[in-house]
Amino acid sequence: MDKEIKVEVIRKEPVKPSTPTPNHLRSYRFSLLDQIPPVSHTPVVLFYSSSNPSTDEPHTIASQTSQLLRKSLSQTLTKFPQIAGRIRENLSVECNDEGADFIETRINIPLSKILKKPDPETIKLLIPKSNATKYEVATACMLAVQANFFECGGIAIGLCLSHKLADASTISTFINSWAETTSESGNEFEISQLDALSLFPPRDSLALRPSPFEAVIEESAVTRLVFYASRIAALKSKVAGAIVKNPTRVEAVIALIWKCAMEAKRSSSGRDHHCSSVMYEAVNIRKRLVPNLPEKSIGNLVWSYAVKIEPENEIELQGLVSLQRKAIGEFTESCEERLTWEATCRHTSEMNDFIKSGDIETYTSSSWCRFPFYEANFGWGKPLWVCMGSVPPKNVVVLIDTKDGDGIEAWLSLSAEEMTFFERNQELLAFASLNPSVI
Repeated sequence: MDKEIKVEVIRKEPVKPSTPTPNHLRSYRFSLLDQIPPVSHTPVVLFYSSSNPSTDEPHTIASQTSQLLRKSLSQTLTKFPQIAGRIRENLSVECNDEGADFIETRINIPLSKILKKPDPETIKLLIPKSNATKYEVATACMLAVQANFFECGGIAIGLCLSHKLADASTISTFINSWAETTSESGNEFEISQLDALSLFPPRDSLALRPSPFEAVIEESAVTRLVFYASRIAALKSKVAGAIVKNPTRVEAVIALIWKCAMEAKRSSSGRDHHCSSVMYEAVNIRKRLVPNLPEKSIGNLVWSYAVKIEPENEIELQGLVSLQRKAIGEFTESCEERLTWEATCRHTSEMNDFIKSGDIETYTSSSWCRFPFYEANFGWGKPLWVCMGSVPPKNVVVLIDTKDGDGIEAWLSLSAEEMTFFERNQELLAFASLNPSVI
């Protein structure tokens, strides 16, 4: 009989920057794109085979590794003073060096048990919990870390970083900077503390207002799909057409998931036709602006564009890829115009209306592909696996690279009834594996 997983908290303490933040860096003002995201923390978990391959007692190794992680985190926070601060209304972060939360745990099972059959509910145990009220979350620490030590010597580093400060690119940059500091590799990990205020001026009117994005919390089921490189090559060949001759990995995978999700919706509702559907695709704007922004620019430098399909349109993969390519092209051509105050208001209002509408099925996708999460080497090798730390909201899909960098792992949340049809879709199963073992 399988042993039930138990998480024993060994310590919980704040970690503050190793040197005080200078007075001229004590206030980090939000840009408009920092003000817009809702108050939430983005969770991610990185799994490693062992923090120390020696024959020392596991608890001794865990204690030593935990101390090393706390020390290096303290040093890393000096480069990211806003992450060690606290939000003041929705205008700025007071970089007051209050620090990040650090939790050390012991896990009573081997790491392999999680990697052989990943379970979202189990993975949630590896990230810091919060039972705080919405107000308390808004004024709480920007970063919480949970270092989980398994009985086999494996380690999982779970962290939650405030979405008011960081998109996926920034999260990856922070993790890699921390890893370089921990490993003492001698490599200087360069970051860019971009002054986004001049590009996206904040609005004082958003100081006490909630995010314009209205979260809709619904019961849902989650699935994990893995598209291996060979299957992606076959999928790209299938979706290529006269308009898009060489689709990207992400375009092909999103098209297939979206098509199968719409078919699952139609089957579960008993309709003989599909309704209008919108896919909001998040895009990293660092390389979309002219001039381009540095790759490791810190902040929320992401926006979304809508890809729409009407009931009279036939749902086929080549067409969905073409619609995506057209939408991203239009976004790139008018990127700066779409990021003005007036344009962002129109966009968020339309998105909220679509989400609340019963006539339009709305999906959201976010790609973490090509961000170097798998490069994060704390001194004991690169991660075995990197994944989201929690279930995405209903009708949201998040993509991330597989370890080899050529495949894609997708986490998708749908209603339980729709998921039943989705996971049986034979076209999907021709290209995707349902929750395979990581090892």
